[in-house]
Amino acid sequence: MQLNRFKYSKAIEIRWRDLDAMNHVNNSVYLTYLEHARSHYLHYAIGWDWNSEGLILASAQIDFKVALLLTDAPLVHVRCSHIGNKSFTLDCVITAIRSEQTIVAATAKTVLVVYDYATETTRPLSDEKRQRLLDFEGAL
Repeated sequence: MQLNRFKYSKAIEIRWRDLDAMNHVNNSVYLTYLEHARSHYLHYAIGWDWNSEGLILASAQIDFKVALLLTDAPLVHVRCSHIGNKSFTLDCVITAIRSEQTIVAATAKTVLVVYDYATETTRPLSDEKRQRLLDFEGAL
């Protein structure tokens, strides 16, 4: 995974409650880390207005590589890799520095769908949001 292709990253602080009985971050917590970074990415990259356009998570795939520990300081890298009519895909990489080396703890892919909560239907991604994603990311 080429980290230089990611223009956005969000630092995550591991909480004691994130750990499981084996003293590493529980696999279910990774989804929370991805959600946190994703919401900040959408605000930072394209100024997503949560009051006017909803999103639903349609798919999440995580490949776990190395367990995160309480002493790690993870960084979640986020980039848009595909834009469809009503959805877009975000690729994520969770890294940490351990023993002066960057380790990849997990890679992930999430698909988000534009959703109208009032009518409970999907909607096309607006041309404005599509262009903001393209402007931020450059070539996908």
